[in-house]
Amino acid sequence: MDRDPREDETQDADWIFAIDDPHSLPTDRLPSREEFDRYAAPLLARRENGPALPPDTATGAIPAIEDDAAEAPDGGGEDVVAPLARPRVVSYARSGTTPNAEDDEIPIAGFQLPERFKDLGLFDALRDVLALICLTAALTTVFTVAHSPVLDLLGKIAIGLALAALVAVHALRWIPASPPLRALRVLRMAGMAPALLVAVLVLGADLVLSLPVLFAPLPDGPPVGIGVGVPLLLLGAILGIEPRAHEGYLPQERARRIARQVLLGVGIAAAAALLLALVMIVGRLFTTGWPFSLGAFANTLISALLLAVVLASALRRDRSWYVFSTAVAAALAIGALADNSLGLQFAAPASVATGYVYLPFLFAALGLMISRSFVRSMPLSFRRTDWLVYSVRALELSALMHTAAVLWHLLIALAATSAPVAGGPVLHLIDAVVCACFVVVSLFGRTALLSRPALSARASGVVASLVLVVVGFLDVIVNSIATASGAGLVTGGVALVLGIATALMLTVPAPVRDEFGAPDITRMFADFRARDNGRVSLLDLVPDVTEATAERKPFPRR
Repeated sequence: MDRDPREDETQDADWIFAIDDPHSLPTDRLPSREEFDRYAAPLLARRENGPALPPDTATGAIPAIEDDAAEAPDGGGEDVVAPLARPRVVSYARSGTTPNAEDDEIPIAGFQLPERFKDLGLFDALRDVLALICLTAALTTVFTVAHSPVLDLLGKIAIGLALAALVAVHALRWIPASPPLRALRVLRMAGMAPALLVAVLVLGADLVLSLPVLFAPLPDGPPVGIGVGVPLLLLGAILGIEPRAHEGYLPQERARRIARQVLLGVGIAAAAALLLALVMIVGRLFTTGWPFSLGAFANTLISALLLAVVLASALRRDRSWYVFSTAVAAALAIGALADNSLGLQFAAPASVATGYVYLPFLFAALGLMISRSFVRSMPLSFRRTDWLVYSVRALELSALMHTAAVLWHLLIALAATSAPVAGGPVLHLIDAVVCACFVVVSLFGRTALLSRPALSARASGVVASLVLVVVGFLDVIVNSIATASGAGLVTGGVALVLGIATALMLTVPAPVRDEFGAPDITRMFADFRARDNGRVSLLDLVPDVTEATAERKPFPRR
């Protein structure tokens, strides 16, 4: 905090009321009686010549009369206090408004929604925006690899109906003075249902048409093929089908239970698809060759591991893993939105006939995890210590996924000895060593955050994050030149992204700063480790002063 240059003159001037300008220093402590009398004496003397102005009981501030003087009517030059001078309210608040305004009293950029949109929450609005973006992207990306005319036409019709329903729901809510809430809920579900059914229909059609060729030699192309538009359509339909709070819907226990049951159904369907993919891989050993089966198994291993992390975090209701895995799946969804221009590998079209189709299950799980019913049943927290927990989760995910990436590179290097593979076996062996280094660095950072002294722990975590960023970026460049592949798990992209995320969570002031200044890093890490070990948190020992700070306290009087 900047100090006033006049503080060196006397120790008594180290507070706001002992200086000429009350706004130059924050309120660090209340004044003593002598200090208050010394400051208030000139003000009280001026009040004797003017109307009595008692302290404001709402804000606790002392009104002061403006220094404006009115010239005497006779022109004699004497200055008299204007009898109708407007009082000037002096506020000694640290910042903001005193008293604090309620959240719903603060308009956003001067704009205030009508009363019928009062229950529209920020996250409900974001869900509708995300549903709109996903549906629009599904309309412009690859829907089926085989370009089936019937399925492509059904997809476009379903997307058009869903977009029209989304627009109609908000228009009917905005225009009428008394919107028909029940009709709006029915319209929302009826408009999104065709999109949901068409996405499931495409998945079923690919499964049915792939079964006859499951053990046949590798076909030239999949019978249907799941394009990236199908998972995006599924995500948009799941996000848009649930009624919103301003439409008269509030998830009860039954709705929450149904959401968890649907998520469990998605997990069972993903496990069944994984079993079918493993059967296909074993069958192709005899009809297509072991190099293809080895590569397909490597891809399936990574896809199944990622899907298992996301589903398990939601079904086990692990709060920190739930938040972090939701962020990971959301990042993949953002990448899928750009797949049409970037050609990202994780969103490459797939089919039951050629591999493990996991992206629709992942996006369906994401849609359920951020739905209103599921989120309301999951306690979320973003306090300072939570960001340390999320940093640990990021390093744990990095170690887990890069261990799978090491195995992937070894399997692909083995397959490259008998079949042409981009990059050749030498490059994949080098990449395996790099991914092993990512594992070591991630474990080092995790161990430091959990066991080292506070300052050393944060410094070690930041260093580990920077190593992931730098080496991951170099790995992306090398693989882009050698194999013409983009950033991914096996090419350093995940290390780059997770390194940036962890570094930001450990260093950006917003997550770790104290409300009134620099954080106490030692206490913050102690609280983090106490909570992580299941012991009593230090924050539980701090008394709750919420009610006391919300009171409006008058300024001290004589």
